[in-house]
Order: sequence, then structure tokens, then C-alpha cells
Amino acid sequence: MSVFEKDKEAMGFPKDGQKITFKWPCAHSVFPGVVADQKYLIKGEKYTVRRTQLNSSSAYVWLEEIKSYNEEHDQPFFSLWAFDWEGKNNSGTLIK
Repeated sequence: MSVFEKDKEAMGFPKDGQKITFKWPCAHSVFPGVVADQKYLIKGEKYTVRRTQLNSSSAYVWLEEIKSYNEEHDQPFFSLWAFDWEGKNNSGTLIK
């Protein structure tokens, strides 16, 4: 569990079970699979959040519709910023 777990709600993160829309591909990530695995996603398609994770410099999402191909590392996961959702904080600041 991330030390930032309590901050996700204040930052407008989607809740588990919420629908989010894949808007634009992530061009870079420290995890190469985050970029490569976007081949499983369709732009404009809605997906269901299984869980999110906030780190000090990144945020990731796991999706119900995309099955894991690597159980040990819980892959695939995606950059949360490649998605849009109701309640998303678009203010340019971290906290609503």
C-alpha cells in the first residue's frame, strides 16, 4: 500500500469500480510495460477501475477488463493520467 493512500480522495482519484475513459496514450514511464501495454486499450473506451496507486511522482491504475498476464508483478497496469473520469481534478493543482 502506498503511503499516499489517504491523499487519493483529496486529489480527485477515481474510486474502485468507477468507469474511466482512455483518452491519450502515455508517452513515457519508468516501467516500460506501462507504455507497451497500452496496445490492450482502445482510445475513447470506458474501463472499470480495479484499484489505483499514488506514488511520489506517478499514479497508476489497474482495470477490471484487462486480465493480468504477470500475476507476480500484477501486470498490466497503466498511467492514470492517460484517462479521464467524472470528478477528475483538472485545476492544475494536486489538491481540489
